Amino acid sequence: MKLLDGLTHLWRFFRRSVVAQSLTIYTVVIILLIWPTLGLYMWSGHDQLFPVIRVYEVCKVWRAQGPGHVPWAPDWAFGYGYPFHTFYQPFGYYVGALFHFLLGLDYGPATKMSFYASLYLSGFSMYALVYIIGRREGWPRLHWWALAAATVFALTRYHLTDVFVRADLGESWAWAALAGAFLGVEIARGRSLLGLLVIAVAYSFLMLSHNITALYGTIAIGLYTVLTTFDKRWPFTVMAGGALGAAMACFFWLPAMTLLKLTNAGLSSRAAAGVASTVSSPSVLHLHALYWQQFFTENLGREGSIAGPNDNMGINLGIAVLVGLVLAAIALFRPGLTIGQRYRLGVCLALTALVLFVTSDRMNWARVPPLLCFIQFPWRLLIFTALFGCLTTVMASPVLNRWIHPLVWALIAIVLAIPTLPMLLTLPGKLTDRGTTDRVLRWYTRQERLNWYGGNAPQEFWPLTVKPPLTDPKFLFNNPPPENRFTPISGKVTVQDYEHTGTAFTYRYIAPADVTAQVAVIFFPGWELRINGQKQRNGVGLDDKGLVRLQLPAGSHTAELKYTLSPIGKVARNISYVAWAGWIGATIFLVVRRRKIHDKTPPPAQSVEPA
Repeated sequence: MKLLDGLTHLWRFFRRSVVAQSLTIYTVVIILLIWPTLGLYMWSGHDQLFPVIRVYEVCKVWRAQGPGHVPWAPDWAFGYGYPFHTFYQPFGYYVGALFHFLLGLDYGPATKMSFYASLYLSGFSMYALVYIIGRREGWPRLHWWALAAATVFALTRYHLTDVFVRADLGESWAWAALAGAFLGVEIARGRSLLGLLVIAVAYSFLMLSHNITALYGTIAIGLYTVLTTFDKRWPFTVMAGGALGAAMACFFWLPAMTLLKLTNAGLSSRAAAGVASTVSSPSVLHLHALYWQQFFTENLGREGSIAGPNDNMGINLGIAVLVGLVLAAIALFRPGLTIGQRYRLGVCLALTALVLFVTSDRMNWARVPPLLCFIQFPWRLLIFTALFGCLTTVMASPVLNRWIHPLVWALIAIVLAIPTLPMLLTLPGKLTDRGTTDRVLRWYTRQERLNWYGGNAPQEFWPLTVKPPLTDPKFLFNNPPPENRFTPISGKVTVQDYEHTGTAFTYRYIAPADVTAQVAVIFFPGWELRINGQKQRNGVGLDDKGLVRLQLPAGSHTAELKYTLSPIGKVARNISYVAWAGWIGATIFLVVRRRKIHDKTPPPAQSVEPA
């Protein structure tokens, strides 16, 4: 009986709540979109199945050492280790690891769930963003315009390319984080503290998801804030939220920026070292720009990007976004908007046009500061055309609402996305359709022989101190180290027991005199040595090959070599601890204050009929 009453109450709430109805429709749309992928172990895109391998490695370290930042991948590079997440954004892979532990999913399905969550939350964040602005300004059919914007943003062509063709888990999460940051910016207009907290957490997730989007997103948020501000305090609230978010993500980006110079990725001329670069030259950026034809088409290609206008990859503005922009441009000059609404619509149109110009072949990258060339290809900025395109369209809703129903706009995106998704997926195989952990690990072993450590560009994060022939994957494969990876250099030693868990290598040994030994792992700032649990300040060093050298005292001892955090990583971690403590404290304060205000609010007076 209680269950029936609960369901009845829920049904009545659903019938009264347009928000619940519209979000239910959005949920159904996303389920229909991902339906062809539900039976797959994991789809394989440009990043192949490396996202699964990254989630697996994070899970393995967490299982051994507990949850936390995993800057070092101990099993990669034939067991020599690789500082992958020291430099490569970890957020999406940590989410995948959480799905593995919380839901008991295998690593492929857990990775899929991370992709699904990023896709769903991107549109959900856009829905909330539109709802906050529209409720403040009294837009008509607000819930349906929010639903339409969420659908178009989630289903726009380049977003599907990111998720299903490129299989870029980091950039996929950037879509949700970027929309969330703009949501916080708009909340801060009326509720400073709440907006600051939303900005902080969304911006921190953005920095942990995708560095290129975080860089250009900072510029986009700054321009939007400056151009639409009518309150002197609001920009400072936005800046404070961004600063707090940067501090919360400091544990990742500060060590990454500091230690990058120790790797091939930090070379001033990476091409000379045979290393792929994300900092592209002006000529490369021009060759891979978008041409005007590509703004009016929507390609379904699975291939990689090629130079020129005949690129078949789905790097397009998107027909639904284009339709919304054209209608909004017309609405800009039609009656029905207030002065403020017309101004903000014009700002969003201008920002969209600016991004389109930057992605086009008309952009002169030779005049751009080198930092902004950290983009690889201009089409990666299409995330901003989707964001500003959706915002531009809904900004014009007071006028557009007289012309079309918002669900017509959403239907365009649905028709172009859902039926075409199977065309984007690679053909089923033993790894995608019938994948298992063992099969994927055997596949990854073959990839390491081709110099793909974690799927990273060959040699990109390889420390400069590593000397040949250790830089040759064929040599590493054909010349494996001892099983315990331990080789005495001077002195006699007997290793009685050996254990490798997570990033730790433990040796129980007996030595009649002091010993110098080599451990077959790559040296990088962050290794620590403990003898019988006591940290040794000068026990770890670098040998002439780039491997770890240990100084072990005489006697019977237990030595533990463990990768923890670099010195700058420990400083950054403490900064993040303080920032997160401040964020949590402010959140608790906000909740308690709101509850006290609610408790003090008198109930509405009830009318009493005369006797």
